[in-house]
Amino acid sequence: MSVESTRPPSSAAVYLLLGLGLVLTALVYAASLRGGYVFDDFPNIVENREVHLAALNWHSLRAALLSSPSDVLVRPLAMLSFALNWYFGGDDPQPMKLVNLAIHLLNGLLLFGLLRAITRQAKPDARTHADLVAAVTASAWLLAPINFTAVAYIVQRMESLCHVFVFGGLWMYVAARARMCAGGRGLGAAIAGIVLGTAVGGLAKESAALLPLYALIVEWILFGFRDADGKQDRRLYAMYVFVLIVPACGAAWWAWHNALPDAAWARRPFTLVQRVLTEPRIVLDYVRWALLPTPNALALYHDQIALSRGLLDPPSALASILVLAGAGIAAVRVRQRWPLVAIGVLWFLSAHLITATVIPLELAYEHRNYFASAGLYLAVFSLLLPTTGARFSIARLTACIAVATLFACVTSIRALDWAHPLSLTISEAQKNPDSPRTAYELGRTYVILSHYRADSPFIADAYAALERAAAMPGADALPDQGLVLLSGHLHREIPPTVWARLQQKLKTQPLSAQNIGALHSMSQCAIDGDCQLPAAEVVGCFVTALDRSPTNIHVLSDYANYAANELHDGALAVELARAVVAQAPRDLQARKNLILLLIATGQRDEANVLYRQTLRDLPQAADDSAFRDLSPAGNP
Repeated sequence: MSVESTRPPSSAAVYLLLGLGLVLTALVYAASLRGGYVFDDFPNIVENREVHLAALNWHSLRAALLSSPSDVLVRPLAMLSFALNWYFGGDDPQPMKLVNLAIHLLNGLLLFGLLRAITRQAKPDARTHADLVAAVTASAWLLAPINFTAVAYIVQRMESLCHVFVFGGLWMYVAARARMCAGGRGLGAAIAGIVLGTAVGGLAKESAALLPLYALIVEWILFGFRDADGKQDRRLYAMYVFVLIVPACGAAWWAWHNALPDAAWARRPFTLVQRVLTEPRIVLDYVRWALLPTPNALALYHDQIALSRGLLDPPSALASILVLAGAGIAAVRVRQRWPLVAIGVLWFLSAHLITATVIPLELAYEHRNYFASAGLYLAVFSLLLPTTGARFSIARLTACIAVATLFACVTSIRALDWAHPLSLTISEAQKNPDSPRTAYELGRTYVILSHYRADSPFIADAYAALERAAAMPGADALPDQGLVLLSGHLHREIPPTVWARLQQKLKTQPLSAQNIGALHSMSQCAIDGDCQLPAAEVVGCFVTALDRSPTNIHVLSDYANYAANELHDGALAVELARAVVAQAPRDLQARKNLILLLIATGQRDEANVLYRQTLRDLPQAADDSAFRDLSPAGNP
C-alpha cells in the first residue's frame, strides 16, 4: 500500500481557510436574511409588547428582561437582545436576522480558538496540523445545515447567544489549564471560565448548564487533573464538586419533583417512558443529518416522528440505545490513542443530556445540536485530515472538500427556502407532507399574506390548507383555531363541524401549549372586536377544556377575561379569577387580575383586603408599579 506525502500547511493557510469559511458562511446565509418571522417568533417577539422597546429606561429594560411568554424559562439576556433589536430596527425581521448571523460568525471564531487550544494540547509536536483541524472543524460547523435554524430562526438566538459564553468560557478554561500545566498560574481563570460562562450563558438559555461537563471531559482526557509536576491537583477535584457535582444533584432533585411526576407530562402526547425510548433514535437521526445532510431530511419541524412504545416497538429503539452506548464506551477506550475523537464523541453525547432525556420537551429540533455538532465534527475531521506521510492523503483531502461543498450547497438551498415566508412554508410542506404543524404553518402563512381581505387570492388557499391540516392525524387545535379566526375576521359563518372537531380535540388531547394558545387567541380576538364569534361555541370550548384534570390556570384566566369583557358576566369572571388565585397563590398577576375584577364589580372592601394580604404574602408586589396603582388610596 503506497504512502503519499503531504506538506504541512502554513499558519497563514490555516487562517486563510478560516477566513474563507467565515466569508462563505455569510454568503450562503445571505438569502435567508430577506425572510420573515416564523412560528415561535410571534409569541416571543412580534406579539410580545414588552419586547417592543420604545425608550431606554430602567422600567422598559426591566420589563423586556422579564418578558418571556414562558412560565418557567425566563432567558432575560436573549429577551433583552430582541428588545434592543426592536428599538433600533423596529418590526423589520432583517436586522434581527443580521444579528443572529453575526452571533453565529462570532461563535465560529470562538470555536476555532477553543479547538485550537485543545488540538495543540493533544498534538504538541504538530501544532500546524492541530491548527488545521481546528480551522476545518470550525469552518464545517459554521456551514453545517443542521445549525441553520439556530441562525435563520430568529427566536433561536437563545441557543446561539448562549453558546457565545459556552465557547468563550470553555476556551478560557482550556487556556488556563494549559498555562497551569506549563508551570504558570491559571486556577482562578479556569474557575472563572466555567462559572461565568455557565452563569451568563444561562441567562440566554439553559444549555449553558452543560459547560462544566464539557470542561470535565477535556480535563479528564487531556490534562488528567495534573499540575506542572505531573501530580494530581486536588484543587481541581474540589472545583468540580462545586461547579458540577453539587449543581447536578440540584438538577436531579428538580427533575425528580418536576419532570418525573405524571402531571409534568399532561401537556405532551407522549409519556416519560415513550420519550426516553424515542430519543436515542432521534439522536442517531441527528448524526445522519449532521454528517450527510440532504435538503429533504432537514426541516423546521419533525413532529411526524413515530414514538417508541417499547424496546422492540420498533426494533430500532433497542438498536439505537446499544449504538449510542457503544459509541460512549468506544470513546472512553480510545481516549489515549485518539483523544480528539474521544472528546468529540463524549461532547456530542453530553450535549443531549438535557434535551434527549427526562425533561418533558418536544421530541426533536435541529438547533439542539449547536454544540453537539461541534463535537461530532471534531471527531470526524481529527481522523480524516491527513498528516505528513499519512495514507490516502489525497483521498482524505478530497473527502474534506466534498463535505464542505455539500454543507455549503445544502445550507444555501435552505437559505433560499427561507428567503420568503411563502417559499419556506411551501418547501416545508413538500418535505414533510405528514407533519400537521407544517401543514398548519402553510395555512397560517396564507392567512398572514391575505391580511384578512375577502378579495385576497390567498383566502381560498388559506381555507384549503387549514382544513387539510385540521383533518390530519395527530393535528392539534391550532388549524381549527385558524379556521375560526379567519372566518371571524371575514364575518363568515363557521361550520358546526369545525366547532365540533375543535371541542373534540380539547376533550381528548393533552392541554398542550398549542391547544391552550388556540383558546387564548380565539377569546382575545373576540374581546378585541376583531372577530365575530358565537359566544355559546367559545364558552363550550372553555368548558370542555376546564373539564380536564388538573384544571389549567391559563385556561381559567382566559375564561375569566372572556367572561368579564365579552360576556359581561362579572360574577362568573370573579369566580374564575378566584379559582386561579387558589391554584396559584404565589402568582402576582393572578392576584392583580382578581383585584381589578373585584373593583369593577363593586366589591372594593374585598379588593382592599386582598391588596393588603398580597403585600404580606408577596413582598415583591410593593415594587410592582401596576400593583401599586391598585392601592386602596387610589381607589376611593
